[in-house]
Amino acid sequence: MKIFSGKKSFEGLSLYRFMICMGLFILFVAVVTLLIHRGITNKRYEVGLKQALFILSEAMVYVTAESPAGDDGNDIYYWYLLDVLNKNFKSSNCNHTKNLACPAAEYLTKNGRARMSDLIFKGGENIVIAGKLFRLNIPVAPDEPLLVTVDTNGGTMKPNKLGYDVFVFQVLNRKLRAMGAKDTIYPVENYEFYCREASTSKDELFGVNCTYPALTDYNYFKDLK
Repeated sequence: MKIFSGKKSFEGLSLYRFMICMGLFILFVAVVTLLIHRGITNKRYEVGLKQALFILSEAMVYVTAESPAGDDGNDIYYWYLLDVLNKNFKSSNCNHTKNLACPAAEYLTKNGRARMSDLIFKGGENIVIAGKLFRLNIPVAPDEPLLVTVDTNGGTMKPNKLGYDVFVFQVLNRKLRAMGAKDTIYPVENYEFYCREASTSKDELFGVNCTYPALTDYNYFKDLK
């Protein structure tokens, strides 16, 4: 019967420990790499939202200057905003172009458990500016909400989820409002559950009012999973 020497046992034990250490090191590197990648990706979402906000804010300045005072019906104001986005920016109207950012993908709620509600965008125009897809929901009555949904990296780029790369704004009384602000139709103070990070809700509006927290909460994008 062959008996292993103490030296061989020691070498085997050392190799075993070495393999464990290598495994832990590889796991550590993988986790750090994942966190860095997630941080960079989330930062892109943040920058994309701020760029979209800048474009829309500039557009509202033009609209205010061009539209007659007192002509505040959302069904009319929609056409002023559409005209400004088409004429005053280097834009592509998706009805007349095959711009790569145009195809509007299947949009999902913040947790990816449902499709985005058609209450957010039922029909209107899709316009690409600086690689961002602006979707203007056309109001059919003066008092129907005028909403602008922005896909900050275009329809062909995932994740196409509310609160990540897709955000909603509301034009209210000739002013641009981040959905979730106090005077919007889904204020966070009344509909906080629509942007709750840990929620498993299948509500089609889940994530609709994350725009306001995304612009005001310093940790919003850092906390995205």
